[in-house]
Amino acid sequence: MDWKNLNADVNKILNTHYTSGRSGRKINKIIIHYNAGDLTVEGCYSVWQNRPASAHYQVESSGRIGQLVWDSDTAWHASNWDANCSSIGIEHANKEGGYISEACLDAGAHLVAALCKYYGLGRPQWKVNVFPHNHFAATSCPGRLQDEQRDAYMQKAQQWYDQMMNGDETPTKPSTPSTGNKKSNEEVAREVVAGNWGNGADRKNRLTSAGYDYNAIQSLVNQMAGGSKPAPKPTKTIDQLADEVIAGNWGNGADRKNRLTSAGYNYDAVQAKVNEKSYGSKPGKSNEAIAKEVIAGNWGNGADRKARLTAAGYNYDAIQSIVNSLCK
Repeated sequence: MDWKNLNADVNKILNTHYTSGRSGRKINKIIIHYNAGDLTVEGCYSVWQNRPASAHYQVESSGRIGQLVWDSDTAWHASNWDANCSSIGIEHANKEGGYISEACLDAGAHLVAALCKYYGLGRPQWKVNVFPHNHFAATSCPGRLQDEQRDAYMQKAQQWYDQMMNGDETPTKPSTPSTGNKKSNEEVAREVVAGNWGNGADRKNRLTSAGYDYNAIQSLVNQMAGGSKPAPKPTKTIDQLADEVIAGNWGNGADRKNRLTSAGYNYDAVQAKVNEKSYGSKPGKSNEAIAKEVIAGNWGNGADRKARLTAAGYNYDAIQSIVNSLCK
């Protein structure tokens, strides 16, 4: 792509579904779109032979750019005639979920910068001289370029514009991200809690690709979700809790321990009181009797068995030894 003179990598000019000239209007904005598919320049040309739509440029996932309608003519892309006559339309190939590749994002942003410079539109600014398709029509277009990838896209466009205005075409990473179109960490954290940024590694990748500090945002998410709040102050006595445990209100084994601990209570103290109330100072059955119950399946298996026997005040190792001897 010849950025200075706006010569695309390939020209595949349509012979239909556009309007010659611009009805006396001047170019004053750029409107960005996504394909709702991973199309090539040739693919767009083929689709627009039959579909009454078009755009001036197509940016492929590889970063290759094609021109399909000359800038001096009106493409049918904005679902709004006035906007069509005064804008340049750029389509972007996208992957699943409406995301565009890094190469497509960089090339599209570079094209936006080149157009802003060539037509004297000024530094790229969201909804000032660069608009999403859905600003003019009820549509999901331009996919993730309207939200999760918008900030990264505009940051690159501004970066390219600044360098082009200084006569430098070499990409360099700015020392600090542009914040003109960027959401605050608190806003993004609320979107994460709402489920808009996925989970796990996917969330990290998407936040990082959009130019956000994953660790800072995740910390806010944890706070909002209660992950970093101190455990609530206990409000019940050990004796009251022991009665509730015996009544079955706090579960068993590891689940009981987790629930009591999360609620701010001392699990060991509560369990000791449970054992005392249930068995007096020591368990009520002999180890041999319990071993037979274990074999009958009454005490579970593995870690669950150990937790339940211990919680009931029995010596797990002694009982398991008897179980092993009885099963020989």
